[in-house]
Amino acid sequence: MKNVYGVDPKIEHYGCMVDLLGKEGKLIEAEELVKGMPWKPDIVILGALLAACKNNGNTKVAKRVVEEILTLEPHNHGVHVAMSNIYAEAGQWIEVLRHRRVMKEKRLKKTPGWSLVST
Repeated sequence: MKNVYGVDPKIEHYGCMVDLLGKEGKLIEAEELVKGMPWKPDIVILGALLAACKNNGNTKVAKRVVEEILTLEPHNHGVHVAMSNIYAEAGQWIEVLRHRRVMKEKRLKKTPGWSLVST
């Protein structure tokens, strides 16, 4: 972007690249891109990386990402739900139960989803 178009990449560009790499199964490249960013990753970048972990079934990278997210947002219930689901898809039931126990102990509840259709 910089060399060809003279545009300095912003954090939003990195988020898009993490998402694209994750969808293409290039999780390690996505993680390396995040590590090489000129900024500390925010919750959006880390969320994109966690989604890539889910899509690729990689519990090891997901665990590292969850730890980073929880340093930014210690009471983020969604990350425990996501990690529990990743472990469930991998058949790691002990880890599923561990995350659910943590949520119960910290009294974290998943906010029910909802949608609105306007005409």
